Amino acid sequence: MRFPTLETRDLEGTHVQVPDDLPGSPRIVLLPFQRWHQLLVDGWSRPIHALAAAYPQLTVWEVPALSRRYLAGRFYIDGGMKAGIPDPTTRRHTLTAYTDLSALSQKLELPSLETVYVFLLDASGEIVWRGSGEVDDAQLEELAGALDLLAAASAAG
Repeated sequence: MRFPTLETRDLEGTHVQVPDDLPGSPRIVLLPFQRWHQLLVDGWSRPIHALAAAYPQLTVWEVPALSRRYLAGRFYIDGGMKAGIPDPTTRRHTLTAYTDLSALSQKLELPSLETVYVFLLDASGEIVWRGSGEVDDAQLEELAGALDLLAAASAAG
């Protein structure tokens, strides 16, 4: 399954189409839906960034997905997020999507929007692994295995 196209903007204001405009391969997309999901994202971020040290081509993207009804408040919402993130690289890797959440949920076959989802994408935007909820050792082990398989496939050419 290919990750659906999302029109986003990073917190520096640059338009980014996910997954096609995301550099690097493989790519991890962290997909939260609610403000409190940031705690879950933070839990995933630390071990994912540790994995990135072993996979230099890996890029990591946080893509908060909000309902289109909040689009009118984008300046304030994105501005609040930007104010809380002092690092410009992190701001460029935080991409807000104001979208039809029901359609996105259907396309990704998500059982609920009450948690965060983590997707590993290959160069073509195909989802090769997915996780959800709180980070745990089993999911991290699966993610590392999926990264190993992608690295081996890439090396084989």
